[in-house]
Amino acid sequence: MTDLLRSWAGLNFAGLSRQIIRLLDGAGIDDANMETRLLLAAVFGQDVWQKVADPELFPDLQKLKQLEKLVQRRRQREPLSQILGEKGFWTLDLMVNHHVLTPRADSESLVELALSQTKDHVAGQVLDLGTGSGALLLAFLSERPGWQGTGVDISADAVKIAKHNAKKCQLSDRIEFIGCDWRELPTAKYDLVLSNPPYIASAELAGLDPEVVQFEPNIALDGGADGLGAYRVLSGLLSKWLRPGGRFVLEIGHKQAQAVSKLLAGIGSFSEIQTHQDLGGRDRIIAGCLNAHWKTQVCVHK
Repeated sequence: MTDLLRSWAGLNFAGLSRQIIRLLDGAGIDDANMETRLLLAAVFGQDVWQKVADPELFPDLQKLKQLEKLVQRRRQREPLSQILGEKGFWTLDLMVNHHVLTPRADSESLVELALSQTKDHVAGQVLDLGTGSGALLLAFLSERPGWQGTGVDISADAVKIAKHNAKKCQLSDRIEFIGCDWRELPTAKYDLVLSNPPYIASAELAGLDPEVVQFEPNIALDGGADGLGAYRVLSGLLSKWLRPGGRFVLEIGHKQAQAVSKLLAGIGSFSEIQTHQDLGGRDRIIAGCLNAHWKTQVCVHK
C-alpha cells in the first residue's frame, strides 16, 4: 500500500474529500474544490456527494486505488480533461486526450460569432482548419442543422478523435474529416471557414503553463518564430476555399490583431476585416469575407 493510500485509510467520504482538496491545492491547482468533486464523481459516480454528506459511509479499497492514480496524475499537472477523458464545450461533451488541444471557453466566442454571421443562411458548407477534437465544427453544426462541414487536421490521431466526437454528437452524417496539410487541401468553395491555428511564438512555448506545454500537442501550439506562420498560409489560401462573399472567422493570440489584420488586408481580396473580443475583453478573433467579385487566386506569404 502506498503512503497516500495509508493516509486515506479509515477516512469517510467527507474526510477523503478534504484530503484531496489539500493535495491539489498544494500542487498549485486553482480550483481544488471543483476538481476534487469531479475526480470523486469519476470514481464513485455522480451521487458521490450524497456519500460525502453521510459520515457513516466509507470508500472501499479498490475504488481508493483507482482514485489514487487519478489524483497522482493531477498532482503532476496532467490536465484534468485528459485524466477524465472529456471536456465540455458549447453544449457538447467531447473526448480529449494528449493528441488534441483541450477546448477553451474563450473559443466559444468564435462559435458565437460564426453563428451570428450565418444567421440568414439556412444551409451552407463550413470548413474547419486544424480541427483537433472537432470542437469548433461540431459546436457550429449542432446549431445549424442545414449545414454540412469538413474538418481538416495534419494529425491522423486528431482526426480519429474528431471522428469519434462527431459520432458521439450524432453529427457524422454531415461531416467529412480529412487528414492533410492545409496546403494540400483541394480547391473547394465554402460559405464559412473557421480556424483556431497554432499561434504561440516558438520561443514563448517554454513559458506556458506546464499543463499546456507538457501535455498538449506542440504542433497545435507552435506558430513559428513570430507566432504568425499559420496566418501567412491562411491569408494566402482562404480565397481558394471561400465562395465570393464567403466569411472567415479565425482565432488569434490577444496581441496579434494588428499583425494578422495586416496580413489579410495585404492580399487585397478580403473586406470587412474586423477584430472581436472574447469573454474577458481581449482581442481573440479576426473575421471578414471574400470580396463578392474576387477571382480565385493563391498568394502564399513567404
